[in-house]
Amino acid sequence: MQFRSLIFLLGLLISFPANSETGKLEDVLERIIVAYGGEKNLRRLDAVVQEWSLLALRGNRQGIDKRSIQMPDRLKVELTYTDKQETRLLNGDAGLVIFGNRPPEPANDMQRDAMRLQLMRLYSPLALRERIDSLQVDEHDDELRLMLTEGSLKTNYFVNPENWRIEKVMGTLSVSGAEMNFVTEYSDFSMIEGVLVHHRENKYAGNVNTAVLKLQRIEFDVTFEDKDFQAPEESDESVIASIAIRSSYARE
Repeated sequence: MQFRSLIFLLGLLISFPANSETGKLEDVLERIIVAYGGEKNLRRLDAVVQEWSLLALRGNRQGIDKRSIQMPDRLKVELTYTDKQETRLLNGDAGLVIFGNRPPEPANDMQRDAMRLQLMRLYSPLALRERIDSLQVDEHDDELRLMLTEGSLKTNYFVNPENWRIEKVMGTLSVSGAEMNFVTEYSDFSMIEGVLVHHRENKYAGNVNTAVLKLQRIEFDVTFEDKDFQAPEESDESVIASIAIRSSYARE
């Protein structure tokens, strides 16, 4: 980053008294909100659908990642590959996973935490401001870092102070007692209907580059129904098939 950015960062971080963490956070968040299109436009991200083309680097598999987000606590992720499909549903404290055509299963603790962490990583600048009491800010290398804690989950948002864009997000999840970091790098920004949107995501699990995604479609101000974040209703045929599968297992 250029030298003037370092000077600006230093000035920003020391321009507030040591006991004015909230004032510093408010200033940083307001600058980010303006850069992303302002409060009125960003409010439209409270209910949004994103559709991404997905290249899973392990195995070079192509697919689609469709995300339905309704703030404050609903998320539906539909991952579709040529050979399989997975749906993850988070509805408040409840979580479900659906693999292919199998019946929905309650998410275990780790799966539910992973879904909550993904929702945290998708928070808009407005959603971050609404959680200011759970945020901290500091300088990290040449960036500003916003640190959000919700229960046992932690997410860091790395902000470029030259343009006030969030260019990287890192979520931390405990896996078998060990902390693992999940990083997404954002790039290819442009305005869509008054909202600043990144069009490319580069994903890492630990130090492994796992996937590259490109935005295909985004829809703001979506009207969702409760059923959109619940298990799909089974048709008579699928109920019969599920009974048959369970019966065959019982006989084995």
